[in-house]
Amino acid sequence: MKIYIETYGCWLNRADSDIIASILRESGHEIVDNPTVADAIVINTCAVRAETERKIAKRLKELETSKDCHSYKKIIVTGCLARARPAFIASLSPSASILGPNALQLVLDALREKMINIGPDKREDFKLPTYNGSSKRLVIPIAVGCLGSCSYCIMPISRGRLSSCPPQRVLELFDRALSRDVKEVYLVAQDIASYGLDIGTNLPSLLRALLKNQGDYVVRLGMMEPSTLAIIANELRPLLLDARVYKYLHLPMQSGSDRILKLMNRRYTIEFFVKLVDFFKSKIDVFLATDVIVGFPSETDEDFEQTCKALEKLVPDKVHVARYTMRPFTKASSLPQLSDHIKKKRSRILSELVEELTLKRNMRYVGKEVDVLLTDVAPRGGLLGRMINYRPVVVRCDRSLLWKKVTVVIEEAKPHILLGKVV
Repeated sequence: MKIYIETYGCWLNRADSDIIASILRESGHEIVDNPTVADAIVINTCAVRAETERKIAKRLKELETSKDCHSYKKIIVTGCLARARPAFIASLSPSASILGPNALQLVLDALREKMINIGPDKREDFKLPTYNGSSKRLVIPIAVGCLGSCSYCIMPISRGRLSSCPPQRVLELFDRALSRDVKEVYLVAQDIASYGLDIGTNLPSLLRALLKNQGDYVVRLGMMEPSTLAIIANELRPLLLDARVYKYLHLPMQSGSDRILKLMNRRYTIEFFVKLVDFFKSKIDVFLATDVIVGFPSETDEDFEQTCKALEKLVPDKVHVARYTMRPFTKASSLPQLSDHIKKKRSRILSELVEELTLKRNMRYVGKEVDVLLTDVAPRGGLLGRMINYRPVVVRCDRSLLWKKVTVVIEEAKPHILLGKVV
């Protein structure tokens, strides 16, 4: 069969789609890029944001109503929303099979007959994607689930308890990818800092084992929960100094108010967060990406001002500003809610502040020569690459330089990207 896979959400979801594609290819099926020529369509869903849920709902309705007019006759819905809200999925697409994110191995059965299986609350069969060398980037999901219980987050329901992939499996896939000249390896999880805490190991141990392999590659670490990163910070910091590791930290701050952090059930204070960032920045020119939620239930003007001040102190390199949206089955959804007007106003103010801060950071590079690994085709021409601290650079050059490391002079800085030309 020809099968089209459509993915929503984070890098972990993308990795799960790679796993699904690997299972299907190993059974003789073909993965296609165009849904109009497919015999079956797999929709890998996300449940984090309400607006993403609405987008998925619209898409499922479109697929269901147009199914009889197109070649595809099978629809399989998987991922976080499939586990968290299976009845909702069934109402949108009655003919679809529904598989939870920990039931990916059943995708072949779902092709043969309609089935609903939201799976266990922990990933028991930890299959990894295969690497065929078609891309120089490999995304390895080293864990799923988390140890947290944030009051706004539906992930404990949709992803379940922490489940770490045995390190030997990760190492075997990494070795195979190196033999096929992989250039960039993403290690991903909901909280990559919690890797191994359920199986008697940890992230630094895994990373040390990976870096024993010589080669021209670079590793990027995924998002980390600050409280679990603190447990391994002393071990991890020296490893970030390795030339084959991006100097990149994705640490969600979420709020600069200790009162709001407590309501969110985050396991740190803002002082703790700042000290943790400073611990890494004191030794490494690290690229700090973070996330902030505005308009959390009961957030006051003072709470919001504390968030602004925290960002001004941290001067992060990238900030994802999200307006709080209620998610079902979460404690925060039962708290008194703020108006959309307040959320929009605070989101606008914070976004403007972030642009000012990130532009200030990027201006430091104008006129400098930097080394850039060119990894993707840029949307408006040229190639997109990354410095070793993961700072994005668009370079005016042709596609023959894709996946090459070049020296670039930075000509212009924008809030979210640098622009340059090859020296």
